[in-house]
Amino acid sequence: MAKKIFDGIPPLTAAKVLFASDRICCVCRRRGKPVQIHHIDEINSNHDPANLAVLCLDCHTDTQIRGGFHRKLDAEQVMLYRNDWVAIVANERATEAIVEQTRDTADISLITSQVEILKDNKQYELLVSMYDRLGNRELRDKYIEIALAADPSDFNIIYLRGIQGRLDLIPADVRQRQIDVMVKHEDWSQLARLYKRLRDDENAVLYYCKSIIESLSESRSFSAAYYLKEMTEQSLHVPLFEQAYKQFAEADDLWWQVRSLQELGYSNELKTLLISKRELVEASNNPILLSLLHEALRDKEKSREAHLAWMNGIRKMGSAVGSRPARKSFKHVSKNWTKKHRD
Repeated sequence: MAKKIFDGIPPLTAAKVLFASDRICCVCRRRGKPVQIHHIDEINSNHDPANLAVLCLDCHTDTQIRGGFHRKLDAEQVMLYRNDWVAIVANERATEAIVEQTRDTADISLITSQVEILKDNKQYELLVSMYDRLGNRELRDKYIEIALAADPSDFNIIYLRGIQGRLDLIPADVRQRQIDVMVKHEDWSQLARLYKRLRDDENAVLYYCKSIIESLSESRSFSAAYYLKEMTEQSLHVPLFEQAYKQFAEADDLWWQVRSLQELGYSNELKTLLISKRELVEASNNPILLSLLHEALRDKEKSREAHLAWMNGIRKMGSAVGSRPARKSFKHVSKNWTKKHRD
């Protein structure tokens, strides 16, 4: 199969191009997908490495779309994706090699010689990554400023400030240009990653979901599963639950504050909240909250009694835990309690 995919391209050239891209599509950047080498100018006899890019079969199909409503990858876009991805791969390899060598040898002369080489070649982004991995924030930040003074791309500005944890220093126009590029190309997965880098978790989830829905609608199950896995691995549900908790706290809605803290697994915060709202919980006569309150107070007997009342209530109503009547009753008490204490 490999011979057919790379037919006509000199083996050494093909090997170098694949290595530079880490055998990963430079557009979608998803590991494990079959790839092929694409001729950017669509002249199959032009094997100049500058004319070659590694694409998966799906993204290669996008380069062949002519008109219609689907996304089309033109030569300029492929070149931009290719250059950006090759630089990222090279950056990661260089910093990993330096850090591993330093750890293995514990030889300060090795790292200083590597630093000199990078400085001489003005590879400041590599120096930033190296010092960040070594935990040297002072030198990391020094070379971030040097790199930023060298007129970097919008992507690199966001990357450098992201490493530094100073997203507030990213100019608004830089953010917007990067977002506009992704929107123009309808590259929802890359836009999701960009928003994640910018710590805009809500939009990151939005565009991950958009990528998943688009992939499923086009019967690209692998892509849908990959985006879902990536979103899950980044625990993007956590900031949404935290945001929900803040909203419910502002609305004085104790029930959903409790539920948010439960989903987050913040047991200490949950106990503190319940104890602070003890009067409200006891007035509500909600067996679920009473059980949790007495558990927080370490009163096992009362917690057991409340739990039994909860189970008996379920049996009588034939409904699920946390049924609407229980929530409605609690909400009524909660409103009266809030009004009373405000007055």
